[in-house]
Amino acid sequence: MKKIIADNKAYSLSVSTSKNRAYLKLIGFWRNTDAVPEYLNDWKKALEDLKPGFSILTDASEMKTHPQDVKMLHAEAQKLTLAAGLTKVAEIIQNDITEFQLDSLAQSTNFPKRSFKTAEEAETWLDSLD
Repeated sequence: MKKIIADNKAYSLSVSTSKNRAYLKLIGFWRNTDAVPEYLNDWKKALEDLKPGFSILTDASEMKTHPQDVKMLHAEAQKLTLAAGLTKVAEIIQNDITEFQLDSLAQSTNFPKRSFKTAEEAETWLDSLD
């Protein structure tokens, strides 16, 4: 069962303590960081329910590319999760430009992610690592 941390028009974030996994869905275009004022705080709340060695399944299939200040916000969230013991990230991507942006960001933060086209493929890959 998933515990919902946040659910708004920009993103949803939930955790499964039984899988030790966070689920993030990014939605649409975030004009600036003011569009998501609680994003980092929501991540901090989610991390309270996860143990080191956790994974993340990110659904970016509805995400539009983000401006520079929003990219920096994502970088901060990635640093928070890495410091808390993140091991692997499966990302669902439907758009090549979005994938390029997220790959570039992940390289800059050493974020351990792999891209998938479907949620089933992503979840199966994460489950196989447990």
